[in-house]
Amino acid sequence: MKKIIALALTLAFVLTLGVAAMADGLNVGTFDPASAGEYTLGFAWWGNQVRDEVTKNVADFFTENYPNITFNLNSQVWDKYWPQLNTWSASGDLPDLMQQDYALLEQWVDGGFLLDLTPYVESGALDLSGISQNIIDTGKVGDGIYAVCAGVNAPALLYNKTLTDSFGIEVPQNITWEQFAEISRKIYAERGIGVVYGESNSENQPTYYARGLGYTAFWGEKGINPTAEEMTGYYQRIIDAVAEGWMFDTDKMAGVNITDLAQSPLVYGTTDDVRSWAAFAFSNQINAFQVAANADGIELGITNWASDDPVASNYMKPSQFLSVTSQTKNPDLAVAFLNYLINDVQANEILRAERGVPANGEVAAAIADAVNKVDPTYSLVVDYLAFVEQNSSPIFPPLPGYSGTVNADVLLRLSEESHLKNPEITAAEAAQDLVDSAAEIAADY
Repeated sequence: MKKIIALALTLAFVLTLGVAAMADGLNVGTFDPASAGEYTLGFAWWGNQVRDEVTKNVADFFTENYPNITFNLNSQVWDKYWPQLNTWSASGDLPDLMQQDYALLEQWVDGGFLLDLTPYVESGALDLSGISQNIIDTGKVGDGIYAVCAGVNAPALLYNKTLTDSFGIEVPQNITWEQFAEISRKIYAERGIGVVYGESNSENQPTYYARGLGYTAFWGEKGINPTAEEMTGYYQRIIDAVAEGWMFDTDKMAGVNITDLAQSPLVYGTTDDVRSWAAFAFSNQINAFQVAANADGIELGITNWASDDPVASNYMKPSQFLSVTSQTKNPDLAVAFLNYLINDVQANEILRAERGVPANGEVAAAIADAVNKVDPTYSLVVDYLAFVEQNSSPIFPPLPGYSGTVNADVLLRLSEESHLKNPEITAAEAAQDLVDSAAEIAADY
């Protein structure tokens, strides 16, 4: 990880001199896409308006260089992406390439839907020499490489810096939960602006909380690693904050669009009562958030998610992976396009590091000047990741297959119940329900 950040910070000038040397051709590895004949390459991802735009542009640039290759591009928001891809996988209609997530990688490999890229790495068709081994390993399941890191990121609290500055509030790095709550109370008392936390069926925030308790992983072979007593604190903070008014309650969350970044309460809303001063996001999302925030003249800041032990909780992770599916009809071409996305400097200038700081450290450094011109948040993210690298703990292992059922059937239900203005469940009961239900689901998996 240090290799990525150090290169991004120190080698930009030297490596930028080498960009011209690649300007005559694209870095596609050892396979010549011109030899593939007429082919429509399928590529699917979840994202936002900025990601959609830059991905279309990078595909268009590939077609300009290889007119025989066109694209069938498909983008969805997160909660619609996976049902769509699951449907395609069942019918044999997966695209050639898909964006993949660290938490779900093992499940897709177990289903036989992803291509093992090891032979292509060994032959040189897919060049991973610019990526540190620990990042390469995050895309491995068993002895196979099934995914390549599209960018490096970390959990990031994105906040309305224009607002906090107006109150003379300095949001600290390594912010604790009590500091976060104190700032939230002040902003709510002064303006009625709240915050969204712990919503939906994501395990991200319970995992972050559990890591702060000293657990390297939230999930275990038989259910949840933390005890019910330990997880009581997670639900208690939600119940208390909703009662104090500064955390969005279940009814209020139903009136805002949590899944569409451009309509997040951080950057969208006509009145203060539907706005949030912060968003629990990831570092690679700040560009899209900032683009949306510009309409209201809002400058965003970035720090870690609040935790009682921020260093134990925080981690570096692949922002997303890129995988070649086992249903591709031209794996050589798909791998060549993947190599282009990972290693081509011109491609990554177009992509603007929207998926995270490039995992290839030389590419990350080479695109710095160009990306900063169109995305001033790039250097902010690089600085933040350099901070996180020094103030974090190793990432947890990929999630077990049963976790998706727990997310959908248990975490979502308990989130809604604990966010009620007058909850019928106590924090202790919610935590016990979580532990018991997860153990039952794991046992039946």
